[in-house]
Amino acid sequence: MLIRNANINDLDEIVSVHMLAFKGFFLTNMGEPFLKLLYQGFIGLEKGVIRVVEMDNKIVGFSAGTVSPNTFFSELKSTNWLSFAFASILGILRSPIITLKKLYGALFYKGDAVESIENGALLSSIAVLPSYSGKSIGAELLKDFENHILSLNINNQLYLTTDKYNNDRVVSFYKNAGFNIDSEFSQSGRRVMYRFVKKLQR
Repeated sequence: MLIRNANINDLDEIVSVHMLAFKGFFLTNMGEPFLKLLYQGFIGLEKGVIRVVEMDNKIVGFSAGTVSPNTFFSELKSTNWLSFAFASILGILRSPIITLKKLYGALFYKGDAVESIENGALLSSIAVLPSYSGKSIGAELLKDFENHILSLNINNQLYLTTDKYNNDRVVSFYKNAGFNIDSEFSQSGRRVMYRFVKKLQR
C-alpha cells in the first residue's frame, strides 16, 4: 500500500473511485465533468490537499480536504465558475429542482469557517473502491491525512461533517479514530449533519 500526493494524471482514477464509492450521492449525480473540475481544484490550488492510495498498480482510494476551509471554496469558485456552470448541465437535466437549489447555495457559499473550531483543516472526503472494502484502507487514509496536515505545520485541528441518521458505521469510524462531535446542523433544510473535530497532536 502506497499513499502519496495526487497529481493531475490521477484525475480520471480519482473520479472513477468517487463514482463507485458514492453511488446515488448528489455530487455523483452531477457527473464526471463536474467531479473532474472539483478534484482538479483540490490538486491544483495551493490550499487544497488530496492524497491517493495505490494497490495492485492502481488507485483504490483517496482523501481530499483543505488547510483553509474559509477561503478554499471561494477561490475554487472564482477561478472556475464558468466551467462549473457548463459542467452542471448534466446534473440539472437529471434533477433540476434539487440541483438548482444546491447550486444556488454553492453560489453564495463563502467558505466553511466554524467559530468553535479555530485553525482547523477540513477533511472533505474519504473514498475507497467498494471492491477493496474491509482492508482498513479508509483508516490508513485518515491516519495519513492527519499526519500530512501535521507535517504542513499550519493547522492544529481537523474537522469534517457527516450525516447523523442512517450512518452508524461512518459515525463509529470517526469516533473510534478519536474525533468528537462538535455540533450538529441542518443542511439543505432537512439533512441533519454532525460536525466532528479532533485536536492534532504534534
